[in-house]
Amino acid sequence: MQRWTSQPLPVPRHPQAPYARADLELHDVEHDGPSYHALVYFNQADADENTGRAAPGYAGSFSVFAHGRCWGDRGHCDPPAEPLHPFDRRHLHPLTPINITVEVTRALRAVAGDTIAVTVLAFPALGSDRPAPLRFSRLTLVTYD
Repeated sequence: MQRWTSQPLPVPRHPQAPYARADLELHDVEHDGPSYHALVYFNQADADENTGRAAPGYAGSFSVFAHGRCWGDRGHCDPPAEPLHPFDRRHLHPLTPINITVEVTRALRAVAGDTIAVTVLAFPALGSDRPAPLRFSRLTLVTYD
């Protein structure tokens, strides 16, 4: 199991403009390793494999069906940095990083303080030799009117 915990994020509290929905977005999630399932918690930095979904602070979950080990020649599994030209209509490389959205409205409304620390527990698929499959560039909390 891999544990990742964020720095504190501000919780939006505007009585004149309450939010209708809240999403946690993980940007540029790499999926070139093993598949995994992840549990997301708010203000539970000590969460572990025994914490579960009924625990206070549980916010949601997501799964990544990943590519696994690359069996091609050198460079075969390296996605290009950008399209060849602006009108390149081919599909993206299969290992292009993805964005993942977890709807966390109910969990965010239950938070009492002005900040949250997000903890993500990633559980790799059985037989995985990579203990830390969760890799991404940025985490954002987005609310909608």
